[in-house]
Amino acid sequence: MSKQIDPAKALDTFFQLVRQEALANPAFGRRLVEAVGYTVTYRGEEATAAVDPVLVAMSGAEEFRRTFLSMKAAEIKKIGEASGLFAKKEALPKGASELVDILWSRAAERMRKLVGRQAAE
Repeated sequence: MSKQIDPAKALDTFFQLVRQEALANPAFGRRLVEAVGYTVTYRGEEATAAVDPVLVAMSGAEEFRRTFLSMKAAEIKKIGEASGLFAKKEALPKGASELVDILWSRAAERMRKLVGRQAAE
């Protein structure tokens, strides 16, 4: 038998579970935030799990650099590999600034291809 609670308490419990899942699964959290139309700025460690370089590129070069220069070089490489913009065994520079320049170039190119494909559809 389930215990009975009022609707407000049931909703509080539901939203608490959604918040916990969004924090545990940053990609899910990002999709939730995007679905309600908010623009969220990710910086540092929180960005590593949630950021999509192509989506950030849509905000322009300045925002792209601010976002990725808040990270360590190893985190930038990890994001680049996870997004398919860096190859796993690719010889890349060690400095964060140089990595961000390469990541920007590749993310901007992918963004142009995506936008061009959507315009053609």
